Amino acid sequence: MSEFSKTDRRSFVKLGALAATPVAALAPAAAVAADDSAQRLARMEDERAIAGLVTGFVRRFNGDGDCSEFVASSGAILIDPQVCAITEDRSHDPQLTFAEDGRNAAWQSHAEVEMLTHFEGDSTLEKMARFQGHGSASSRASRKIEAEFARSGDGWTITRLALA
Repeated sequence: MSEFSKTDRRSFVKLGALAATPVAALAPAAAVAADDSAQRLARMEDERAIAGLVTGFVRRFNGDGDCSEFVASSGAILIDPQVCAITEDRSHDPQLTFAEDGRNAAWQSHAEVEMLTHFEGDSTLEKMARFQGHGSASSRASRKIEAEFARSGDGWTITRLALA
């Protein structure tokens, strides 16, 4: 004997509900994933903005020295006056950490620093060096760029930058 299956409108509705259940269960997970990817994208944009800020600061410092557009206040830069050039060391990855609220960040990276010492003393060696046209001596040293940033309405700004 063969059995015939009876199909009616109710059976189609049941099958449609069963087929839609897995899709409905995935919808909240997809919404969470979309929110997570938006947060990651925003974090990546912040990381790029801060890295660009440090690079722009170093470039401007080595150029004309006017870094006012990068800093929040004139007292934010704590660099020895003998430092005349900064070269970022790209062989080390910088360390960037964000505060819990996402409005502040801290940066640490390696750099090579050139320092210029002017001979201003009255010793015999300094007098001889000045007489021979050498009024200063330069030296290079490895330092760390330590910076703190704050987010404002205009974007990120440097609130403190020092060479350690």
